[in-house]
Amino acid sequence: MSRRVIPSSRRLTAVFLAALLAPAAAACGPTAEQVARQEAGTSAVPAVTPAPQQPRTRTAEPEPSPSPSETMSVGVSGAQASMAQDVQDACQWLLRRDPGPYPANQSGDCLAAAMVAGTGAVQSVSTTASWLPPGTYSMEFSTSPEFAMELTSADSALEISVGGGVRTLRTGEGASVTANASGSPEEAYAAILVDAAELTSNPDRVRGLLESANAAAVEYDAVYEGTQATRLTAVVEADEPGGFSGSLVLVLDDLYRPLAIEYVGKTRGIDSAIRAKITGWEAGTEPR
Repeated sequence: MSRRVIPSSRRLTAVFLAALLAPAAAACGPTAEQVARQEAGTSAVPAVTPAPQQPRTRTAEPEPSPSPSETMSVGVSGAQASMAQDVQDACQWLLRRDPGPYPANQSGDCLAAAMVAGTGAVQSVSTTASWLPPGTYSMEFSTSPEFAMELTSADSALEISVGGGVRTLRTGEGASVTANASGSPEEAYAAILVDAAELTSNPDRVRGLLESANAAAVEYDAVYEGTQATRLTAVVEADEPGGFSGSLVLVLDDLYRPLAIEYVGKTRGIDSAIRAKITGWEAGTEPR
């Protein structure tokens, strides 16, 4: 009769535990065979190089815009409808009614362009010390196609003519001297007086006046002799010892042509002034 071998209780416990742990081990991770297959498959697939990233195009967000004074160009209407295009281009700062101060170079270009477009006018000029001899003068001048001028003192003791490239000073005694800054003492003195006579009428001289001054304060709704005007006021500082220092005031019509020019201050400590009242821009005049 064969003998049944009964496992010991320790062997039974070990077999039972092995049966329980086998599924748990399989659930915790791949077997060695699975790992081998995975590694083989991974090495067979080449690495993918990422495509270069294209720069992002901004379409939804607006770019910052420059200040209005740099970009905004305005046209004319109403009383300014007859304004020449080159005056519009040079006077955009005023047309936009930008707040002051008005840059000196821009104001000079604007006034010069407006005077040339005005073709000519009539002035009544008064002076004290410096520049022209003190007194009152009448002037007719043209600014286009070239500058020309005739100025006469109230007592006819002094006359100045400019035109055709010639500048001449005549006195009541009938003497006539050609202005030439590099010539004789008489010719050099005549040049000084002719320069002074051109100070309020020659577009280039007016431009120089404004460019020699600090940036101008602007009053857009000024009133001059009952009509609306634009007033520019600037301070002039002496550029050399004893040079002129004072204020420059210009009153402009609606086409930015000067109606009045006032240059008041001191030269070598002496009070100096030149004032011009300007009329007749509408038609212009031809020098006689």
